[in-house]
Amino acid sequence: MRNELYFILSSSCKIVRGYKRSVIIDYSRGNLYFISHEYHELVDIIDRNQIKKIVESLEDEESIICFEEFLSFIIENELAFLVKNADRYPKISEEVDENFVLLQDVIIEVDENLFNKNNFIALCEDLTSLHCQDFQIRLLSDFSNKFFNEIMLLISGTNCNYLEIHCSYNEETTRELLHKFIEEHSLISRMVIYGAPIISKYEVINEVEGHYPISLGEMIYLDYPFDSGNCCGIINHENLNFTSFHLHNKLKTKNGCLDKKITIDKNGNIKNCPSMKNMYGNIEETSIKSVVNNNVFTKFWDINKDQISVCKICEFRYNCTDCRAFIEDSNDLYSKPSKCSYNPVTTLWEDNAIIK
Repeated sequence: MRNELYFILSSSCKIVRGYKRSVIIDYSRGNLYFISHEYHELVDIIDRNQIKKIVESLEDEESIICFEEFLSFIIENELAFLVKNADRYPKISEEVDENFVLLQDVIIEVDENLFNKNNFIALCEDLTSLHCQDFQIRLLSDFSNKFFNEIMLLISGTNCNYLEIHCSYNEETTRELLHKFIEEHSLISRMVIYGAPIISKYEVINEVEGHYPISLGEMIYLDYPFDSGNCCGIINHENLNFTSFHLHNKLKTKNGCLDKKITIDKNGNIKNCPSMKNMYGNIEETSIKSVVNNNVFTKFWDINKDQISVCKICEFRYNCTDCRAFIEDSNDLYSKPSKCSYNPVTTLWEDNAIIK
């Protein structure tokens, strides 16, 4: 009976070929299954084909046994399923249509000692006109509740629906104070505090008697210094993304870090990211819209993982963002990220990778 059915690879699963091995990624559960390249090729052949026809095409009994074992493994782990009519299960398009988003991410460096409120108001207006939704504020001065309340009031009038705050650890800025700050400002999804005594993570939960607890955001404490953005670009197993089907598709054609991103440094200079040297004017005399329409600025947006040295043979290439600020060869725009600790040739995470 099973031989009459058709094999359908689950739409939540993707198979990626690396240098030494292939991997099946189940994005619905965040699970990985490493397989040989031969099985990768086999799945390509059998997907949406009838089991009977596949068995008939195999040359010997040993091949049939291996196929049956692999099929059982795939079905048991719910990576695929068998159906009577394959036409009812068309493949989901991998096309990513984000043309309606003119600018997705903004990083804004703020220093209370240099802060210009009028410039910040004008910046927020520009970001609103470009429908920017993801904000990251990098605080370069000590955390001040009064100053940040003013920042939050200005951001609340934009299209922001995700906000991260990055700052340095200060004994006077207690966890209780930051916890309360997140409770008071619903826009904040995450606060990252650098230079802390120990690494830790806390969920900010809205616990109201008689109601189901709701997560309002999180606080992440890291033990290395903020260092004006040089903490960026670290690629290790812990920060790979195995839950975003959308990101997987996007990274096939776009840069995971710089696509539709802009940075405003503490002096108002416009950059791709805080750690890149190129500047494209200052917000006092240059509009954000003119910059995002500048081909020189946007050339980084389309650098994808299939173009980058070493990354293009890595089985995890669609699971990590790609920093172009820290690369092994500064003269090669397509050089491997220097802070990546994975070697796809050996399939090992190497201790001697550059991690700062």
